[in-house]
Amino acid sequence: MNALRARSCTSRAGQWALCAALAAAAGLARADLPVEELKGGARLPPATPHRLYVMDAVFNHLVDSRINIYDGDTRKFLGLVPTSFNGHMTVSADGKDIYVMTTYYERLNRGKRTDLIEAWDAETLTPRFEVPIPQKRAQALNYRNYLRQSTDGGLLFVQNATPASSVTVVDLKTRQFTDEITAAAGCWSIIVLPSRPRSFASICGDGALLTVDLDAAGKPAGQQRSQPMFDPEKDPVFTHTENLGNTFYFVSYNGNVYSADFSGQDAVFGKPWSLLDASGKDQGWRPGGYNLLAVNQASKRLYVGMHPNGAEGSHKTPASEIWVYDLSTHKRVARVPGRNALSMSVSQDEAPRLYTLDGGNVNVYDAAPAAPVLKGTIEGAGETALQVEPQPWRAP
Repeated sequence: MNALRARSCTSRAGQWALCAALAAAAGLARADLPVEELKGGARLPPATPHRLYVMDAVFNHLVDSRINIYDGDTRKFLGLVPTSFNGHMTVSADGKDIYVMTTYYERLNRGKRTDLIEAWDAETLTPRFEVPIPQKRAQALNYRNYLRQSTDGGLLFVQNATPASSVTVVDLKTRQFTDEITAAAGCWSIIVLPSRPRSFASICGDGALLTVDLDAAGKPAGQQRSQPMFDPEKDPVFTHTENLGNTFYFVSYNGNVYSADFSGQDAVFGKPWSLLDASGKDQGWRPGGYNLLAVNQASKRLYVGMHPNGAEGSHKTPASEIWVYDLSTHKRVARVPGRNALSMSVSQDEAPRLYTLDGGNVNVYDAAPAAPVLKGTIEGAGETALQVEPQPWRAP
């Protein structure tokens, strides 16, 4: 009808009055429609242990990074949190807040720079507060250990790179920047320690581990530096680490597992062991990916993304298989198809789920059996996503 009216209007000059009348009538019809109002107050369904947070860097338009949130059981999209330029995220230990470190530029991709910590309500997905921080935070791909909450919940640790490495400390109670830990120079990644309420460890360039303790004001109160745990020239480790209680596990590019127990004042190293079978049948297989490890506390199982034909420089290759280990015996208990996983995580509830991420899709596995069973896939969960986090969960 609109096309007929348009042709009618252009065919006869004498009909301009009719066209004007029709246009006016259309305008009146639109004016009669109720004005739509945007209203707040929307809430997500109550969180379950299988709610998922997918940190998407959207690498082709990095100023538009976001956290996509899904129900891991129904695999339905629940909402998103915008995280601006190359944002990073972590969910608070109580699951109530989403903490974001991000950068804003005055002209979107240039101009005056502002670095912030933002706190978002995890139920309403609305901003709660923000804290300006020094313009030093790492603008890097999304590794879990670049933004971490202290064990007591009071502090937030931010990985810096200028490119000199340091750690920014934010007090979440006073909502203020408290200090920059320059003692972490030459060390990388933030490892929060379960038995030490206001401490973090970091992996240093010489293979040692640095531990920094902070006081009630969020200021440095002491530090310890270990002997080298690994040889960075012969057997470098991935910076991503996962823990079983106070023991943290590090996997090397060559497939060796190192461990450090932080239950005491000084880190105590376990005897390294290999992911590869001693018979040699696993020759050529190596670990690969970004957040490439996961540990379930109850089953004491370690999950690792592995690929064949590994060589120098293949350490970010997607997983052809996921290998599962019993951390009590160091024995491999299962191998399952990796579906090109680059990152993974595992829930800690009574019905554990393993989540793997190939950059775009999230695969959901039942992790109760030794060999995880694929339950389904969330397709298009991100554009270039490298971090997937389950809802923090503690048994009621």
